[in-house]
Amino acid sequence: MKNKFISNFIKFLTTITITILMLALYLNVSTLLSTEKIKHGESVTSGYFCAIIGSGSMAPTISVNDLLIIKNDTFYEENDIITYVLPKGSLLTHRVKKVSENGYITQGDANNIPDKEISGQEILGKVIFALPGIGGLIDGIISPVGIILLTCICLLWGLIQKAWRDNDEYFDISED
Repeated sequence: MKNKFISNFIKFLTTITITILMLALYLNVSTLLSTEKIKHGESVTSGYFCAIIGSGSMAPTISVNDLLIIKNDTFYEENDIITYVLPKGSLLTHRVKKVSENGYITQGDANNIPDKEISGQEILGKVIFALPGIGGLIDGIISPVGIILLTCICLLWGLIQKAWRDNDEYFDISED
Protein backbone atom coordinates (compact mmCIF):
# COMPACT_ATOMS: atom_id res chain seq x y z
CA MET A 1 0.00 0.00 0.00
CA LYS A 2 2.79 2.39 0.97
CA ASN A 3 4.80 1.54 -2.17
CA LYS A 4 1.78 2.15 -4.40
CA PHE A 5 1.18 5.57 -2.80
CA ILE A 6 4.81 6.61 -3.29
CA SER A 7 4.82 5.29 -6.87
CA ASN A 8 1.63 7.23 -7.71
CA PHE A 9 3.02 10.35 -6.01
CA ILE A 10 6.20 10.14 -8.11
CA LYS A 11 4.11 9.73 -11.29
CA PHE A 12 2.01 12.74 -10.27
CA LEU A 13 5.11 14.90 -9.66
CA THR A 14 6.61 13.80 -12.98
CA THR A 15 3.41 14.70 -14.85
CA ILE A 16 3.18 18.12 -13.18
CA THR A 17 6.86 18.85 -13.88
CA ILE A 18 6.57 17.90 -17.56
CA THR A 19 3.37 19.97 -17.93
CA ILE A 20 5.00 23.06 -16.39
CA LEU A 21 8.11 22.66 -18.55
CA MET A 22 6.02 22.28 -21.73
CA LEU A 23 3.96 25.38 -20.88
CA ALA A 24 7.14 27.38 -20.16
CA LEU A 25 8.66 26.18 -23.45
CA TYR A 26 5.53 27.23 -25.39
CA LEU A 27 5.44 30.68 -23.77
CA ASN A 28 9.16 31.27 -24.37
CA VAL A 29 9.07 30.20 -28.02
CA SER A 30 5.95 32.27 -28.75
CA THR A 31 7.54 35.31 -27.06
CA LEU A 32 10.75 34.95 -29.06
CA LEU A 33 8.92 34.52 -32.37
CA SER A 34 6.61 37.48 -31.70
CA THR A 35 9.50 39.72 -30.63
CA GLU A 36 11.28 38.94 -33.91
CA LYS A 37 8.10 39.74 -35.89
CA ILE A 38 7.75 43.13 -34.19
CA LYS A 39 11.44 43.95 -34.76
CA HIS A 40 10.90 43.36 -38.48
CA GLY A 41 7.82 45.60 -38.64
CA GLU A 42 5.21 42.84 -38.63
CA SER A 43 2.28 42.94 -36.24
CA VAL A 44 1.39 40.30 -33.68
CA THR A 45 -2.32 39.56 -33.77
CA SER A 46 -2.91 37.21 -30.84
CA GLY A 47 -1.34 35.01 -28.26
CA TYR A 48 0.05 34.73 -24.76
CA PHE A 49 3.62 35.56 -23.90
CA CYS A 50 5.90 35.74 -20.90
CA ALA A 51 8.65 38.06 -19.74
CA ILE A 52 10.91 38.34 -16.71
CA ILE A 53 11.29 41.79 -15.17
CA GLY A 54 14.91 42.92 -15.11
CA SER A 55 14.65 46.43 -13.65
CA GLY A 56 12.82 48.26 -10.89
CA SER A 57 11.10 50.81 -13.15
CA MET A 58 7.64 49.41 -12.29
CA ALA A 59 8.20 49.10 -8.51
CA PRO A 60 6.29 48.66 -6.30
CA THR A 61 3.61 47.29 -8.65
CA ILE A 62 5.96 44.81 -10.36
CA SER A 63 9.36 43.87 -8.96
CA VAL A 64 12.63 42.61 -10.40
CA ASN A 65 12.49 38.84 -11.15
CA ASP A 66 8.69 38.72 -11.41
CA LEU A 67 7.40 36.51 -14.24
CA LEU A 68 4.77 38.29 -16.34
CA ILE A 69 2.05 36.60 -18.33
CA ILE A 70 1.11 38.87 -21.24
CA LYS A 71 -1.87 38.70 -23.58
CA ASN A 72 -1.87 40.42 -26.96
CA ASP A 73 -4.79 42.73 -27.63
CA THR A 74 -5.75 45.33 -30.23
CA PHE A 75 -6.54 48.27 -27.97
CA TYR A 76 -4.97 49.47 -24.74
CA GLU A 77 -6.30 52.03 -22.26
CA GLU A 78 -4.74 54.44 -19.79
CA ASN A 79 -3.36 52.64 -16.72
CA ASP A 80 -2.93 49.31 -18.57
CA ILE A 81 0.48 47.80 -17.99
CA ILE A 82 1.89 46.81 -21.36
CA THR A 83 5.04 45.17 -22.65
CA TYR A 84 6.55 46.43 -25.87
CA VAL A 85 9.60 45.73 -28.00
CA LEU A 86 12.41 48.28 -28.15
CA PRO A 87 14.25 48.84 -31.47
CA LYS A 88 17.16 46.58 -30.38
CA GLY A 89 14.74 43.74 -29.56
CA SER A 90 14.60 43.89 -25.76
CA LEU A 91 11.27 44.12 -23.95
CA LEU A 92 10.07 46.98 -21.77
CA THR A 93 7.07 46.86 -19.43
CA HIS A 94 5.50 50.18 -18.43
CA ARG A 95 2.10 51.68 -17.69
CA VAL A 96 0.10 53.50 -20.40
CA LYS A 97 -0.11 57.15 -19.28
CA LYS A 98 -1.81 58.58 -22.35
CA VAL A 99 -3.49 57.28 -25.48
CA SER A 100 -2.96 59.54 -28.50
CA GLU A 101 -3.97 59.41 -32.16
CA ASN A 102 -0.57 58.03 -33.15
CA GLY A 103 0.00 55.58 -30.32
CA TYR A 104 0.69 55.38 -26.62
CA ILE A 105 2.82 57.25 -24.11
CA THR A 106 4.07 55.03 -21.30
CA GLN A 107 5.97 55.50 -18.08
CA GLY A 108 7.38 53.26 -15.39
CA ASP A 109 5.69 53.62 -12.00
CA ALA A 110 9.08 54.39 -10.40
CA ASN A 111 10.15 56.81 -13.18
CA ASN A 112 9.66 60.59 -13.21
CA ILE A 113 9.75 61.05 -16.99
CA PRO A 114 7.46 59.45 -19.59
CA ASP A 115 8.88 57.34 -22.42
CA LYS A 116 8.82 58.27 -26.09
CA GLU A 117 5.53 57.62 -27.85
CA ILE A 118 5.15 54.10 -29.25
CA SER A 119 2.85 52.72 -31.92
CA GLY A 120 0.40 49.92 -31.34
CA GLN A 121 2.49 47.74 -33.66
CA GLU A 122 5.40 47.78 -31.17
CA ILE A 123 3.29 46.39 -28.34
CA LEU A 124 3.59 42.72 -27.44
CA GLY A 125 0.59 42.82 -25.12
CA LYS A 126 -1.04 43.70 -21.83
CA VAL A 127 0.18 42.21 -18.56
CA ILE A 128 -2.63 40.03 -17.21
CA PHE A 129 -0.78 38.87 -14.09
CA ALA A 130 2.62 38.67 -12.46
CA LEU A 131 4.10 35.77 -10.52
CA PRO A 132 6.38 37.29 -7.87
CA GLY A 133 9.95 35.97 -7.87
CA ILE A 134 9.27 33.10 -10.30
CA GLY A 135 11.31 34.80 -13.04
CA GLY A 136 14.42 34.69 -10.85
CA LEU A 137 13.89 30.96 -10.33
CA ILE A 138 13.54 30.43 -14.09
CA ASP A 139 16.67 32.51 -14.77
CA GLY A 140 18.52 30.33 -12.28
CA ILE A 141 17.32 27.12 -13.89
CA ILE A 142 18.32 28.20 -17.42
CA SER A 143 21.77 29.36 -16.34
CA PRO A 144 24.68 26.94 -17.04
CA VAL A 145 24.93 25.97 -13.36
CA GLY A 146 21.15 25.54 -13.19
CA ILE A 147 21.12 23.26 -16.23
CA ILE A 148 23.88 21.09 -14.74
CA LEU A 149 22.06 20.94 -11.40
CA LEU A 150 18.72 20.13 -13.06
CA THR A 151 20.38 17.38 -15.12
CA CYS A 152 21.91 15.86 -11.98
CA ILE A 153 18.54 15.98 -10.19
CA CYS A 154 16.83 14.25 -13.14
CA LEU A 155 19.50 11.54 -13.25
CA LEU A 156 19.22 11.02 -9.50
CA TRP A 157 15.42 10.90 -9.82
CA GLY A 158 15.73 8.19 -12.49
CA LEU A 159 18.18 6.16 -10.37
CA ILE A 160 15.85 6.33 -7.37
CA GLN A 161 12.90 5.17 -9.48
CA LYS A 162 14.96 2.28 -10.89
CA ALA A 163 16.12 1.25 -7.43
CA TRP A 164 12.53 1.45 -6.21
CA ARG A 165 11.29 -0.81 -9.04
CA ASP A 166 14.14 -3.27 -8.50
CA ASN A 167 13.36 -3.33 -4.77
CA ASP A 168 9.66 -4.03 -5.46
CA GLU A 169 10.55 -6.93 -7.78
CA TYR A 170 12.98 -8.40 -5.22
CA PHE A 171 10.39 -8.41 -2.45
CA ASP A 172 7.44 -9.46 -4.62
CA ILE A 173 6.24 -12.73 -3.10
CA SER A 174 3.40 -14.37 -4.97
CA GLU A 175 1.29 -17.00 -3.41
CA ASP A 176 0.56 -19.99 -5.58
